[in-house]
Amino acid sequence: MTVQAKRLLKCEEWGKLRVGDGLELSTYDELGSILAAWKSKTWEAADGYFDVLPNAIVPKFWSGILETKQLILEVSPIGSSRIDNNLKRRLDINLSMMLASAMSSQSVVAGQALLSSDGGRYEALLEVFCNDLHLARRRQIIRRYISEVDTLPSPRGRISFPSQCYESIRRPGQFASEWVSLTEDVPEYRIFKKVLLRYRSRCSSRIRGRIDLCLSELDAVDVTGDHRLEWAKVRADRLPQIYHSLLKQSRILLNEEGVGVFAGDRLATAEIVFTSRLFEQFVAKEFTWLAPLKDLYANIQNRGFFACQRDDGKDSFELIPDVRLTNKKGQTKLIVDTKWKFLEMNKRNFGISRNDVYQILVYASRFNCSNVVLLYPDVTADTGEVGFLRTFSANFEHNKICVHIAKIPVLADSLLPTRNFLEQLMLKLS
Repeated sequence: MTVQAKRLLKCEEWGKLRVGDGLELSTYDELGSILAAWKSKTWEAADGYFDVLPNAIVPKFWSGILETKQLILEVSPIGSSRIDNNLKRRLDINLSMMLASAMSSQSVVAGQALLSSDGGRYEALLEVFCNDLHLARRRQIIRRYISEVDTLPSPRGRISFPSQCYESIRRPGQFASEWVSLTEDVPEYRIFKKVLLRYRSRCSSRIRGRIDLCLSELDAVDVTGDHRLEWAKVRADRLPQIYHSLLKQSRILLNEEGVGVFAGDRLATAEIVFTSRLFEQFVAKEFTWLAPLKDLYANIQNRGFFACQRDDGKDSFELIPDVRLTNKKGQTKLIVDTKWKFLEMNKRNFGISRNDVYQILVYASRFNCSNVVLLYPDVTADTGEVGFLRTFSANFEHNKICVHIAKIPVLADSLLPTRNFLEQLMLKLS
């Protein structure tokens, strides 16, 4: 019996898959199989990730591999078809690092597929892991009280009886002491150290240097035992949020999870990456870290604000900016709304949707904020390594509102230029 291989269909986010003879999809059954597979694999509503047209379907806000009963659909991130292979590798690595920074919470396992080995997910995960571990220890070092017993030349803590009676005979001048001390040899650090030791030999010299620095801080931690037994000892109720993040990352690494974004030459577990949510989550996390640089607070998708009020007094049309930076008085200094879309730089107004501009202007008016940002990924060969910023101004009742169109670089050789761009954007506009 011959098993017929499924057809591989490739497209980019926002690429149209037309239905008809000689087109991307032969029949409406193939279109239906895509929607059915999406629902069964992700449990997400299809209308948020596909535009279904009379004679076509458009994947949006996700990339990865989706296997249906009739074909295999590979969706690559926006802009990837317009750049060369070297920049594609950089995009793959940076998306992997963004996904690692978001702790893989914006993806879903979707079966076996040929995936890229260029993504460097392990190195991305290890770099984020080391950064978070260093930051966590700067904020709070986890210690536990333990009871220690030893014979010392001078008493410490309390004298232990009847041990002291024997010591006074065996070794006069020695004291059998018992005391309580603090130790960093705790289950959480034993798990973290196991991660570092497991992956050190797999990483490049740059990442190994970061790992060695973290290992030097955990020198007093013993990892001779089985790390699988340590999870039950973790006291999660007493841990700061960043340690919860580190534990989640540890599970990912110790379970050997994670691969690249594009289809390629590695057979592994495929992930559907929700690129829009990933971008949104990454930007929110970065502004959360950056806001204290100017004594600001990052409000991430805060609810409870409305554009209108009905005649019966009830609020309507809730406003939920992705990021809203406020000062100690509660005044809004900067609003950022993320858009996972590709801008056409040769078009008038870059092809930005009117609805996106209207939305951000409503935010500016409602929160009395003069600087608002529409933030896009920069996946262009021209500025994808440095980013792009252009400002439009609008006057409403003698109030000047500046709408900043910003594209953060996602084609640089690391995420450092991306983070620097966001930092300079915040420092300049807030």
